[in-house]
Amino acid sequence: MRSYGTRRRAATILSILAVATAGIATPAPVAAATSVFKVNVTSDGSDVNVGDGVCDAASGAKVKCSLRAAIQEANADPDPSEIRFAITAGSSATKTILPNSALPTVTQPLTIDGTTQAGSAVNTAASGTNAGLRIELDGRYITSAGITAIAPVTLRGLAIFWFGRGIQLSAGSDGSKVVGCFLGTTAAGTEDRGNDSTGILVNSQDVKIGTPARADRNLISGNSSSGINLGILARKAIVQNNLIGTGKNGRKEMGNDGDGIFVTGSRGHLIGGELATQGNVIAWNGGDGVTLISVTVSGKTYVPAGVRILSDSIFRNGDLAIDIDDDGVTPNDAVPDPDTGPNGRMNFPKITGATISGSDTRIDGTLGTRRDIDVVVQL
Repeated sequence: MRSYGTRRRAATILSILAVATAGIATPAPVAAATSVFKVNVTSDGSDVNVGDGVCDAASGAKVKCSLRAAIQEANADPDPSEIRFAITAGSSATKTILPNSALPTVTQPLTIDGTTQAGSAVNTAASGTNAGLRIELDGRYITSAGITAIAPVTLRGLAIFWFGRGIQLSAGSDGSKVVGCFLGTTAAGTEDRGNDSTGILVNSQDVKIGTPARADRNLISGNSSSGINLGILARKAIVQNNLIGTGKNGRKEMGNDGDGIFVTGSRGHLIGGELATQGNVIAWNGGDGVTLISVTVSGKTYVPAGVRILSDSIFRNGDLAIDIDDDGVTPNDAVPDPDTGPNGRMNFPKITGATISGSDTRIDGTLGTRRDIDVVVQL
């Protein structure tokens, strides 16, 4: 990672400023065909004729479809598009795309699938990741995000490093997915090449970062701020089965400089889940494992609420595993826990004893909280 000394605490704030006819039977809608653009060069040329449905960054007889040109053509198509890879030039199995300027913002529904490049392999390991990625995006010349979207996007099998931030999912990109990607490291997953800010910034709804499927596990490590920032406009994000701050094997240290996951005034997220396969490994980050913090913008305070953190393995971070309000350990208060703040500043459970009898283990403890809420305590 590039070292910038202090931890950054900036929330990105974005500004967001059917007609039915009764009694008339209408035919079922026909799904639009997906346009497919196949990137076959690592160069960075623009499309020569945006909107003609042909990805070509060269005026000669041989078609040269760059990633930039493919995104330009996809943006010109109102129907969903998919970008695949078939790059043959060069002796290395890994193909590195080095943009000279920021790539176009994704403005129409789009899938960018790095696993379509020859030689790619998705993760099959139960722990860590053995994914063999073959497409890298190297942002050494770029201060903005590697991929920015204001429309739903699925990003799969990409290594994104050395950008201002790895991925930015802005307002309008509801339902986006980031799966099987490496954020802040190379395609090999062994070198620390952190993005200058967060690995993934979310300011939209219903985003999925990882899923319980092994193939969808992301590696999010080495970034100069948080691994994941669930920003002020994010709602109902699901973050599952990721490696955040670890090396490729899930153990070696390659932490993000800031927190593993930074929740900024947003609500309704699920970090992990009730099943072991849904949990994230969050370790070796410079700050907390997970931080929830309130922010005030133009006189309005945004308070994280309903953020569930379940089945995660959180250890060896610089500060707390879970920090409410980013102010260190929050002392418990008297029942019925009347204070307010992120997740209601809920009291933490106190373990008073543990006994083992044969194959049974008994844990005794107390949790002083309100009567009108359900609480899950995991041990």
